[in-house]
Amino acid sequence: MQNRTKRSVIILGCTGSIGTTALRALESLTESFEVVGLSAHSAVGELTRIARTWNCKNVCISGARGLDSEHVDFLEGTSLYFGEQGIVDLIRNTDADIVLNAIAGSSGLPATFAAIENHMDVALSNKESIVMAGNLLFEYADDHGVKIIPVDSEHSTLYALLEAFGPSAVHSLVLTASGGPFRNYPLDKMSEITVGMATAHPTWKMGAKISIDSATLANKGLEVIEASFLFGFSHASIEVVIHPQSVVHSLIRMHNGALYAQLSPPDMSLPILSALSDKKVELHNIVHPLDFSNLILGFQKPDHIRFPLLPLAFDCAREQRGYPIAYNAANEIAVQAFVKGEITFDKIVRVVGDTLAHDWHFGFSSMEDILGIDSQARSLAAQVVGNIS
Repeated sequence: MQNRTKRSVIILGCTGSIGTTALRALESLTESFEVVGLSAHSAVGELTRIARTWNCKNVCISGARGLDSEHVDFLEGTSLYFGEQGIVDLIRNTDADIVLNAIAGSSGLPATFAAIENHMDVALSNKESIVMAGNLLFEYADDHGVKIIPVDSEHSTLYALLEAFGPSAVHSLVLTASGGPFRNYPLDKMSEITVGMATAHPTWKMGAKISIDSATLANKGLEVIEASFLFGFSHASIEVVIHPQSVVHSLIRMHNGALYAQLSPPDMSLPILSALSDKKVELHNIVHPLDFSNLILGFQKPDHIRFPLLPLAFDCAREQRGYPIAYNAANEIAVQAFVKGEITFDKIVRVVGDTLAHDWHFGFSSMEDILGIDSQARSLAAQVVGNIS
C-alpha cells in the first residue's frame, strides 16, 4: 500500500447495520480514516448519499446489473461496479489498507478471498467466510501476509483477551448469547412464531437474517464454528452461555480456573473500530462507560431442546470438512423459506438437520470447491423445504 496519513477503508454492505454503525463511528475519526470504497446491495439512494458524504468515488451496487443514467447521482468521476463480480472488481481496482466485509451470508465469501488476494487486511463481520472456508482461509491469508480481524463483539473480545494472556494459558473459550426473543417462549407455540416476532431482537438492532438466526441460536452456532477456526480451539474447548443483557462480550477460562471477560454496553462501534484501527489509530471514548449503579447481570445454560441448532453446530465444528458449509447453506435456505411463509419457524431446524444427515466428509482446496459443496447442500435443503411445504 502507498504511504498515507490516513488509514483507508473499503466498507462492503455499507447500508446494513454493521456498515451504518461503522460509518457513524468513523465520523469523529476523519483525521485518521478515509473511506475509499463502498458497496450496497440495492439501497442506491442511501449509497449515493454515503458516497457523497465521504467523497468516495469507488462504488458497487451488488444487487443490480446497471442503472439508468438519469438516476445516477454519484460524484463526477466515480467508478461504478455492479453485481457480485462487481464487489470483487471494486476490491481489485481500489487501493486500501483494510476491507470491512459486512456482507450478509455466504455471498460475502468471494469478497474476503479477493481482499486477501489483493494484500488487504480484512475486518470480518461476514462470519460465513470463516465457517465455509475454515483453515483454508487462514492459510491463504498467511500466504499473502494479511490479517483477518474479527468484528463480531464476541470474537473481538476473544481476539483481544487471547492476545493479552496468550492462547497457551487459556483452557476454553466462553461465548455469550442473548438468547434472543424466545428463550422463555412456550415450546408448544413455536410453530406460531411470525417473521415479525423473530426479527424483533431484544438487545441488538440487526438485519432480518441475523435476527432470525439469533432467535434460533443458529447465529451462535455459526460463531462456535467461527471461533474454532479463528482461534484454533476444538469444539470441546468452546462453551456457550445465555446472557440476556449483552454486556459481557465473551470470556476466557484459564487453566488455573480464573475467568476473564470484557464488559461494555451493547454497541458494535467498539469491535468495529478495534478491527479497523488494528492498533494503528488510538481510540478514545468509543462507547459510554458502563454504569454499575443499577447493573444486574444474569447467566444460564442454553436449552438444547429449545435451541437444537446449537448442538448441531457443535457437531459440525467437530466433524469439520464439508459439515460447516452444509450447516450454513441449509440454514440460509431454511430462513429464506420461513420468511417467504413456506415453512413455520419450528421447521427451520428440520431443514438443517435433514440436510446434515447426509455425508459431508468432503475435503476442499479452493473457493470453487467450497461453492460446489455449498450448492449441493442448498439443493438438498430446498428438497427438504419442498417436502415440508
